Amino acid sequence: MPSLFNSAKGLAKGVRMAADTVVYAGNTVSRQFKGGKNGVCLVCNNLQPHGHEDTFGQPTAAWKQIADPEQAARRKELASVPTLVLEEIPTKKILESRETDPKTGLPKNDCRYCRLLCDIFDAYFVDEWMNWITETKNGMPIKVGLMIREGQPLIVNCWNFTYDKWFQNARVDLEIYMDPMPPSPIPGAPTMGPTGRRAVDVRSEECMRFMKEIVWECCNRHPGCAIQPDGFIPTRLIYVGGGKDALKLCDCIPPEQNISWAALSHCWGGGKPLSLTKETLKGLKEHINFSELPATFQDAVTITQELELTYVWIDSLCIVQDDKTDWEKEAARMGAVYSRAFIVISGASSPNPSTPYLRPREEEWLPKRFNFSVSPGVNIPITVRQRHLLAAPLDQGLLEPPFTSSWATLKKVGPLYGRGWCFQESFLASRIVNFAPGAIIYECKTHRKSEDQLPPYPCTIPGTLGEVTPLEQWHMIVKSYTSRQLTFTKDKLPAIAGAATKMPQAATSRYLAGLWSESLLLDLLWQVMPGRAHQPLMTKEHEENAPTWSWASMNWGVTWNPLRSTQLLAAVVDSQVHVVGANPYGQVSGGTVTLRGRIKHCRLSVDYHENRHDVYYVKPDGSHSRMQHFRTDGALVAGTVPGQSGTFACRSRLTVSGNAMETAAAFFCIAKGHWMKLDHMGLILGMSPKFPGFMERVGSISNVPKDWYDTGEDVTVTIV
Repeated sequence: MPSLFNSAKGLAKGVRMAADTVVYAGNTVSRQFKGGKNGVCLVCNNLQPHGHEDTFGQPTAAWKQIADPEQAARRKELASVPTLVLEEIPTKKILESRETDPKTGLPKNDCRYCRLLCDIFDAYFVDEWMNWITETKNGMPIKVGLMIREGQPLIVNCWNFTYDKWFQNARVDLEIYMDPMPPSPIPGAPTMGPTGRRAVDVRSEECMRFMKEIVWECCNRHPGCAIQPDGFIPTRLIYVGGGKDALKLCDCIPPEQNISWAALSHCWGGGKPLSLTKETLKGLKEHINFSELPATFQDAVTITQELELTYVWIDSLCIVQDDKTDWEKEAARMGAVYSRAFIVISGASSPNPSTPYLRPREEEWLPKRFNFSVSPGVNIPITVRQRHLLAAPLDQGLLEPPFTSSWATLKKVGPLYGRGWCFQESFLASRIVNFAPGAIIYECKTHRKSEDQLPPYPCTIPGTLGEVTPLEQWHMIVKSYTSRQLTFTKDKLPAIAGAATKMPQAATSRYLAGLWSESLLLDLLWQVMPGRAHQPLMTKEHEENAPTWSWASMNWGVTWNPLRSTQLLAAVVDSQVHVVGANPYGQVSGGTVTLRGRIKHCRLSVDYHENRHDVYYVKPDGSHSRMQHFRTDGALVAGTVPGQSGTFACRSRLTVSGNAMETAAAFFCIAKGHWMKLDHMGLILGMSPKFPGFMERVGSISNVPKDWYDTGEDVTVTIV
């Protein structure tokens, strides 16, 4: 009976999905047919959420429900407020609102809403470096997304309008609103909602008041953000309780004092700020001259005193910079310094120590105004400003917990957010106040608020969008962290060590150069983010700091495919890493993993000009299997081993782009998924040019046909 009942439920669900798909298709056709007649633009939907097949609450196509059933369900729940998300609108379509059809002499798309978008893009994306119109006409992949929800500012996602060498698809978000907002909607106007005021000067009294009020509210109304005393106190702190003329470095503070401190997160920016050294230690313990501090440190002292705290921790003044032993010891304690701090001060808008973050806002962050014609002879003022934080998907509502895809990929805007060390400094904080270029943003374990935002505020409580396993949490952390830059390759693991020590795995598993022994096989399946496949991502310096099987060997972002419902087909025989120094979570100088499983020797073919990376094997009859795409670990070269004929794939240690080539390689199968015959996944390996007899990783691969596994051979391999 239960199986019959389940079958009936499945059949009913299938019928509902089929019916929804028919309605969805009908709505699409109807909009396409009626849109032009009703004066509704088929490109931008007149910047309002009604009458579109993708409006929240409308029947959704079966393929969308299957691809992301949770998203489809949330959209239904949020449908009480008219909402529409339009994605990947080509700017070519928007630009047609300004172009004339040579045959008819009429506009190709006579849409005043699209022309408003064009005017906005002119104001933000035309300068000496880039012109969105030129990029559009040259066929560059710049696209627009629209996030429209009644009662909220209209958000425009601008993809690839700017260049970011660390992100393949750079994004800028703009928000459209009226200031002041009218008491009721204006017919013909875009759908917009109110927003808060953004201060012109961060030093203003209103900014300081905002900061102190939200900290007070968090301390008194957010029990989940409370920091429970555990006796930890940093080795050194800067005393600021006696005013700016009585600053000094303090050490050996007794744990029973139960003190609170602020911790600064800042950009070194290639500069050399006032630092603690063996020579300056004695003098700084006696007195620190406020005027000799760089601007970012002065601002940290000011904020700490505004919050009525007595101590502040600043890395360059609390770690002896020319003492390797002290640096390693304090780097290992850094996770506790930031996680136990009363608040973390993020100087996000400052690119270097000499640039203050308590300063007037730059013009690009101030609102711009446009006139919009709602009807002939009637114009209204429209206000636009750049968002200081990329908008989370509207189908999440007000839920923005950690360890979601958007959490790992959507970055705040500011120089500090590209810095590798900054990741764990913000991730570990119970409370953090971000002095971003566009706004002061306060985040805690409960909410996130910014000075220019109106309630209700996003909820940041973990798990509100579903439970996330420790494995998935770590993969999200690494994905977010590796999208940032580090000045020194040796810092790749130390700069995330604090976050690693706070993971649940730290109590049950060995840490292996950024991977965990309890999930090692799945952790090995990381893949390089797109964008630099033609460039060497493993330099000689990376080789000396991490083995090829670790993501820390890459100078680029990495990610993982979803790994639920996987069946492991390999086993770990042994794993070793060579740790440099005393911190097991810190720098390594190499390591090995020995795996037992099935390998399939194959040929590897790459053509970087065509962005093609494939493997295939030769069948017994001499024919070739079907080409299988794989994710390459950057530029590869054909290497050789003394005493062996032929060439094999290995990573390029050079600084030049890769060339087209074909050489030998091997597919080592680690697991299989649930997609019938195209479900095997694993690593692409080559012989190590440095350690004869061992193999090295050159890529990862998924969706491999079953015959690759069936015709492979059982082996034990060691990867370096």
